[in-house]
Amino acid sequence: MKIGIDSIAFSTSRYFLRLEILAAHRGVKFEKYSQGIGQIMMPVFPPNEDIVTIAIDAARKAIAHIENIAAIDFLIFATESSFDLSKAAGIYVHHFLKLREDCRVIEIKQACYSATAALQLAKSFVRENHNSKVLVIGSDIVKYSSGSSGEPTQGGAAVAFLVSTDPQIMIIEDGSGVHTNDVMDFWRPASENEALFDGKLSAYNYLKSLDISFNRYLAKTNRDISSIDYVCFHAPFGKMAHKGAQQIKWRESIDDTLLYNSVLGNSCSASLYICLMSLLDHAKTSLEGKRIGLYSYGSGSVAEYFSGIINGKYKSRITAEKNQRMLESREEISFEEYELFCKNSSDSTNKIYENSGTVRLKSIENKKRIYLEN
Repeated sequence: MKIGIDSIAFSTSRYFLRLEILAAHRGVKFEKYSQGIGQIMMPVFPPNEDIVTIAIDAARKAIAHIENIAAIDFLIFATESSFDLSKAAGIYVHHFLKLREDCRVIEIKQACYSATAALQLAKSFVRENHNSKVLVIGSDIVKYSSGSSGEPTQGGAAVAFLVSTDPQIMIIEDGSGVHTNDVMDFWRPASENEALFDGKLSAYNYLKSLDISFNRYLAKTNRDISSIDYVCFHAPFGKMAHKGAQQIKWRESIDDTLLYNSVLGNSCSASLYICLMSLLDHAKTSLEGKRIGLYSYGSGSVAEYFSGIINGKYKSRITAEKNQRMLESREEISFEEYELFCKNSSDSTNKIYENSGTVRLKSIENKKRIYLEN
């Protein structure tokens, strides 16, 4: 049975800051960002935008082709930016998508690996329930303190994809290499608003886990690297993906996979699938029948290397022109506005900030989040 990704879409903030501007205010050369980490822009999220609102926008795009939305009977929300330790963020998405009442909804977490865990869970569910469609969402917004080492890697996006039988985009192959080990390279205690991290240790463990999981994948599938046509990596920043390619001695360019990442920054659980979308939208030759190797890494840590085969009908489901228009229509903000956003200050300007989609966070009342359709 062929199971995999039937459709896919992403969403991000309508606003961005050029890292050239950030570099000037931080007293460093722009090349430190553009070449040193491979980033040129980062999205900046207004006070009424969060992981739920961008998730709804991405999900609506991903399911736009479905004639019978009742076919979706499982929604998995993957994130490390959760604002509630009990209620799943996917419940809000379920409400605004008007999914059936007997649709399962859960939220899962393991740093940036969680959307891949969701994909594998969805695949197993569909194998047991052939007519089911599972909506997987990875949504994260990454923020660090002004002037910190993590600041230029900030970013965020939501990716949504449908997992079903006879997928139109990519068949997820059986057999993957997994590596789990306890390492304190990145963590966020419940009492903290920002993640804590050890950058050098995280980079080391990313590459070590890649080496182990990749070789386990090759051994389990009886393949060698020559059987893989393209590779996508989790990209906390573009340079890390390039280091990953060097680690497994990949000789081909991965630039097409990083075009979206360079302007979206670190989108955590969505990152790997943003890179996949970038490849689907920008590959210079047809991907039909090609095997794509995918490396997912979540600090803490869990890593998985797996692969998929691109369906011959994939072009009917990709939305390259719409994605490009979405990114080009974003509005640049000033450094001063960026700092106001960092302080969560919405009343210091007279400007009304718009959302990416049609749902916005109206208010937080008695610690309850209130969302409204525009």
